[in-house]
Amino acid sequence: MSINKITYLRDIIHNDILILNNVTTTIFHFSDTIEITQFLDSLEQDKVYVVTLEFTYSSLIHDSDIPSINLSKPILITKNSNPRLIYKHIKNQIFEICNTFLLDDSLISGEDSVGVIVKYREINLF
Repeated sequence: MSINKITYLRDIIHNDILILNNVTTTIFHFSDTIEITQFLDSLEQDKVYVVTLEFTYSSLIHDSDIPSINLSKPILITKNSNPRLIYKHIKNQIFEICNTFLLDDSLISGEDSVGVIVKYREINLF
């Protein structure tokens, strides 16, 4: 899962609707792959997780009242997923959002208030 290429949930489960209850939330701050590596290290071995990624202008105050933009369809990860691949996926999606919505792409260069809200939960695929 997301070792050589990003694995989307839709590649495994062909439903158009996903409802994640009881998710765990964390935030990535665009620094580098270190925070993604630390995140992956915190996951349990031999478990698969479904992850949603949301771009937000204010990662310092993340709640339901702050607008966010979904970066992609939900992806699947494991403890052994490639952090560089995930980082590259996130950056590419943010550049795409900047181009689509005419946002300043300097947002990615290290502003400490913008970030990616990561919501995840273990999923049983079999």
